[in-house]
Amino acid sequence: MRTARLAGLATALVMTVLVSLMSAPAPSARAATTEASWGSVNAKNAVLKRGCRNYSYRYAVDAPTKGDWDLSVRIMRKGRVVWFGYLYEGPSPEAGVARFRLCSSQVRPGRYRLEAVVSVQDGREVTESELPVDTFKLRKPRRRR
Repeated sequence: MRTARLAGLATALVMTVLVSLMSAPAPSARAATTEASWGSVNAKNAVLKRGCRNYSYRYAVDAPTKGDWDLSVRIMRKGRVVWFGYLYEGPSPEAGVARFRLCSSQVRPGRYRLEAVVSVQDGREVTESELPVDTFKLRKPRRRR
C-alpha cells in the first residue's frame, strides 16, 4: 500500500516537472552575445590605498534596439567577483563615470577584469550583450624613504 502511494507521488512529481519545463521560455530568448557596438567600460590603473576607498570607471551604453536598458558591471580577480554594480536608464546617463568601492582588507594588488552586460527590455522581450572586457591594475602604494 505504501509503495503504491510513493509511486503515485513520484509520477505526479515527474508530470509537474515536465509541464513546467514545457511551459518555460526558450533559452535563446536571453542568450547574450558580445558586441562592442553596444558600449564600453574601462577603468584606469590605480593605487590600492589603505582602508576602503572609491575608485572610478567610465561607461558608455549605445544599445541598438529600442527599450529600457540596464548595465550590470562586475570586477573580477582570479575568477572571483570582488565587486558588483548596476546602472539603469533614467537616473543614469548613457555615458559617464561611475564609482566602485574596494577595501584593502578584502582585495590585493594585482590585475582585475572589468566585465559588463547590457540588457534591453522592450515589453516582454529582453536582449542582452556582453561588452568587451577591460583590465586594470591596482598596485601597492610606493614607500617613502
